[in-house]
Amino acid sequence: MRKNTLHFGEFKQYDKVFLTAGCGIECESVSGVAFDAETLYIAQPDCLIEYSNSKTKKINARVSKLFSKKGKLYAAVKNSLAEIKKGKVKTIAEFDAPVVDISIALDGSFWLITEKDLYLMEGEGFTKIVDLPDDTVCLAALDNKSRYGETVFIGSLSEGLMSMKGKRRHWAELLPNVTGALSQRINCIAIDGLGHLWVGSDDGLNIYDGRNYWFNGNDFYSVPDGSFNDMFFAADGKKYFATDTGIITLIEGKISYFSYGAWLMHPTVTKITVSDNGTIAAVTPRGISIITSQYMTLEQKANHYDELNDKYFVRNEGYHVTRSLSKYGVLESGRLPNSDNDGLFTGLYCASQCFRYKVTGDEKAKANAKKAVEAMIKLTEVTGKAGFTARATRYSHEEDFGTGNREEWHICEDNPDCEWLGETSSDEMTGHYFAYGIYYDLVADKKEKKKIAEVVKTITDHILENNFHLCDVDGVPTTWANWEPDLLNNDDRWYYERGTNSLEILSFLKTTYHVTGEKKYNDVFEMLIKKHHYAMNCIQYKCEDGHVAHIDDQLDFTNIYPLLTYTENEAQKEIFKMGLTHHWEYERVERSPMFNIVYGALTNNSCDIENAAKSLSEMNLDLIRWPAYNSYRKDIVWDTEQEGTGVPAQLKYPVEYSARVLTHYDGNPFVCDSGAEEFVNINSKTVNRTATLPGTSGANGMRGMMPYIYLLPYWMGRYHGLLGD
Repeated sequence: MRKNTLHFGEFKQYDKVFLTAGCGIECESVSGVAFDAETLYIAQPDCLIEYSNSKTKKINARVSKLFSKKGKLYAAVKNSLAEIKKGKVKTIAEFDAPVVDISIALDGSFWLITEKDLYLMEGEGFTKIVDLPDDTVCLAALDNKSRYGETVFIGSLSEGLMSMKGKRRHWAELLPNVTGALSQRINCIAIDGLGHLWVGSDDGLNIYDGRNYWFNGNDFYSVPDGSFNDMFFAADGKKYFATDTGIITLIEGKISYFSYGAWLMHPTVTKITVSDNGTIAAVTPRGISIITSQYMTLEQKANHYDELNDKYFVRNEGYHVTRSLSKYGVLESGRLPNSDNDGLFTGLYCASQCFRYKVTGDEKAKANAKKAVEAMIKLTEVTGKAGFTARATRYSHEEDFGTGNREEWHICEDNPDCEWLGETSSDEMTGHYFAYGIYYDLVADKKEKKKIAEVVKTITDHILENNFHLCDVDGVPTTWANWEPDLLNNDDRWYYERGTNSLEILSFLKTTYHVTGEKKYNDVFEMLIKKHHYAMNCIQYKCEDGHVAHIDDQLDFTNIYPLLTYTENEAQKEIFKMGLTHHWEYERVERSPMFNIVYGALTNNSCDIENAAKSLSEMNLDLIRWPAYNSYRKDIVWDTEQEGTGVPAQLKYPVEYSARVLTHYDGNPFVCDSGAEEFVNINSKTVNRTATLPGTSGANGMRGMMPYIYLLPYWMGRYHGLLGD
């Protein structure tokens, strides 16, 4: 197939650190933040804190406000204005009341307000211009028109927005009921490079031209309602807003969000500042977020995840599992628990490294794939029953050893310090066959090919000998590993599994035929198609379900890959592609990198490769399942289709990956809020039902998700020529 290759190039990748009480920050009492170059200064009642190169340092200065203006850092120290240079605080001017705010106008004029009066710098000193209304908290000046002064604005928490007016200087009120102002409680104001006044109130954001035209905040595409608490305008026109629902940025004409969970320790942002190179510092009641950015390529990001994988996600012989954290948001903390899907997820990781090795020739990738495939083979060998594969293994040094369902955990006959988990599902076998075929084709040497052929043959023979079931050591078929024609076709209780399980067994048989070359497996494949219409079962194998159940989505895209890769009959392939296309079109809205790239790898159709690359670029670097809070956003659309089945409304279109609840590809990307129950009214008994919506629970910053979610689609895309970097 000829593919159109996307060269995505460099993109801006964001990351963050949290500064909390452990860093000496009194989060609820921080009164200001500002940068001097790339050094952050934090004002709190007892001292000034300097943060640089990941270290904090206390400076003996009682600073109440900080102002970053025109490349200089100013501070309010009691009744004086000071300048801060390299940690030194130098007084510039004294006043008879505490300094509240300053503004350097577009013409360079320097304005200042105290709790009582407005001042203008003239020569080396400040001249008092006019007194102020009560509760004045912010100032913005366009220029110095000495005759009148309509271009100087103030905001009050009780008196609203006002403009200085007249030869006899006084304040003209811009009241909500006679102007476009949204509220009489003004929190922050700023003037942009065109002279427009931006007004942040407790009821939203709007823009004023200084005379009679208002751009109402309610007309802003996707700008939320609610309180705008602070704003920062960079010299290049980029705009940053601190709100009660997180950070909003306006860059390149696009509104973006940094919300609670992945970026903030609390939804309410009280103060915000930005350094010359774009580092954001945002104050919340629970901590300060330092949000950094760097330009990187998708391959550089893949290398980052490879390093994380080696450090934090590989247990025992080489099994890949999610990481359980012991400290909020700290990937280094915690442990690697055993899962009941060691084979599936290890297989998905193994495949990623096979593709990586074939693309790059990197011996480390080859070693990773080899370790993973050997771990998977052990799962079949450890049970002592030919062809029956364990879900997982664990050892006596692990804290859960000897616990759990003792009917399904079994001590290894040749090693009492090891036990294995039975009741193996079809999910597990999907991961095994998927990885074995890809490893066989792209990595294995002659000896390894023989070993893989033996293992695959043994598993498939077990399935065929047990009437298309996995049969456990107690002689009873396992619950979900059922591919029996009579049950799938004639038992209504298997209606929802009919398409997926038909797809699975056809894929398994084609993989077995491919690696062994034995005709009998292809004969069974043909028999299931001709006698039991398994190919017809695959024409529309995905049951449309209102985007509620996602358990089989990952399995289906994983199974269709070897089935279409190894099927030689073009007529059969066209039937299978019908099922694939239907499934992909239904899931297309997810912007899933894996689903898009599998579809592009197996067809000549457009697969939204740019969306796949965009989604990869949006994944957060730490891979932590953070809480998610998105219901305040105006750009979301609610879907109620699934309410008829007792499932609450969810998103019609998932938000960007950086704001989603991070899941594997069997999780629900349509969840709006999760883990934010303290701030949002979430019915955890419905929205977080793991049986229906896998991946929506546990959004609490205490779990690290496996890197295969990036590595598999990225390296598969590279291997198939869909991605070029």
